[in-house]
Amino acid sequence: MERDIDAACRGRTWLSCEPVSFFPRQDDGYLVGDSKLNFEPHPDDVAAAARSGSPDGTTKDLIDILCQLSRDHDVDWQFSHGADPEPIGYIRAGVCDDDVLVQAEMFADLGSLITRELDDLTDEDLL
Repeated sequence: MERDIDAACRGRTWLSCEPVSFFPRQDDGYLVGDSKLNFEPHPDDVAAAARSGSPDGTTKDLIDILCQLSRDHDVDWQFSHGADPEPIGYIRAGVCDDDVLVQAEMFADLGSLITRELDDLTDEDLL
């Protein structure tokens, strides 16, 4: 599965969020991973991404990769986030719950809203 993860994540810059990554297998037999949104990528990373010409990796890409891994490796995924450790949804048999998709889109939209608001601030707003 690790080779499939690496292959699926290649070819994207992953500026909007971190790519699929996992921690060593847990004692309870569960595989644990995480990702996070990147609301303000470092300017050097933005420049490198632009030079590469590769598309950005988004939360949608992250979910698509996890759905494919679910289908290919007969594994289900449970989602939660830092604000609420309770499950928000699942990918089962390669199919993602609507709740996961909605929350992923909301978090991604939040990033663009924050960026727009910060861009609109004037020096007087910061004083």
